[in-house]
Amino acid sequence: MIYDTNPFVYSRPIAPEEIIDRDAETRQLLRWAVGGHYVRLYAPRKFGKTSLLGRVLRDGAAQEGLVPIMVDLYGVLSVADVAIRIERAYAKQLKGALHKKIDDFLKSTGIGLSLGAYGVSAKIQTNLNTDPLPALHALLDLPLRLEQEGGRRALVVFDEFQDVTKVKDMDALLRSHIQYQGEIASYIFSGSEPGMMKKLFEDKDRPLYGSAVPMKLGLLDDADIAPYIIERFRGSDRDAGDTLQPLLDTAKGHPQRVIHLAHRLWEEVPQGEAATFEQWQAAHERALLELHPEFEAAWRGFGATEQRALRAVVAGEGKPLRGAVLKQLEIEKNTAFYALQRLGEAADVESRDGTWVIVDPLFAQWIEKLRSP
Repeated sequence: MIYDTNPFVYSRPIAPEEIIDRDAETRQLLRWAVGGHYVRLYAPRKFGKTSLLGRVLRDGAAQEGLVPIMVDLYGVLSVADVAIRIERAYAKQLKGALHKKIDDFLKSTGIGLSLGAYGVSAKIQTNLNTDPLPALHALLDLPLRLEQEGGRRALVVFDEFQDVTKVKDMDALLRSHIQYQGEIASYIFSGSEPGMMKKLFEDKDRPLYGSAVPMKLGLLDDADIAPYIIERFRGSDRDAGDTLQPLLDTAKGHPQRVIHLAHRLWEEVPQGEAATFEQWQAAHERALLELHPEFEAAWRGFGATEQRALRAVVAGEGKPLRGAVLKQLEIEKNTAFYALQRLGEAADVESRDGTWVIVDPLFAQWIEKLRSP
């Protein structure tokens, strides 16, 4: 049997009790949910939005009696995709008698819905001419049925919500339902592309304009990260030693990257020993090596203008529009500025305290290495 396992999990969303801090964010999201507010939660990818929302849904059910539903909209391209995701979310997350009552109701509609194996997804697969729109309308009205059946408020999370822009008029369809559900349901719209999320909720011409309270998920504080790492090293009979500070300095509060680096460091340290600086260097290099394919693919996905803008952020140490930097990279100031705006909308860079930073600190280090391969 294997008992000595790495306590730092970075490759998937983690359990609510494993999240570093986020206590204030959890409380605020629950206050808004109980109060009937709709919320727009946004942050770059790998900032722990899904893990945080898992905690909010868990606590909302246990402490406030909410019916928790999370719908993952990542990659949806059609009305059928959205209907299937919502049906499967309810099928997976409704429990006990409530699950049976809702399943009976859906079957009674006669449009091929079910919380069992033969729902709308099966119907669409067996008959490509199936119109998924009636099913989607019925699914979007399920919070009304939940309230009728159990008198409980639903908390519905749409994760990776920005992808609804790929489905024509989907935000208008959603609004046509949720605008009447404020008394019986709360919604959290979570997204990882700030520019697109802003457009969905702040563009006056969009159906969801002004319909959700904005909340940005920020970096973690070193004061919260440090005890988390120390405790897990000690709990597995190891000591982070003097390597904790360089790890924190490298991660710069990035939620997923700090766990990735801690995972790699833990792997270098034998049980019963304290980490050395040499082991930290080895762990750091292994993390960068592991991420190389991901970073290379991301880099090749940028146009030459965006690549120059990213290089300028690194070379200019947060001041990418300096004349000497622009001259070296052969890019005009206006061109670089608009490239930074586009990169910011996609959460590849951010403006913090008057300087530009690459959101992923390890990607920034990888780009730095491009200058002297």
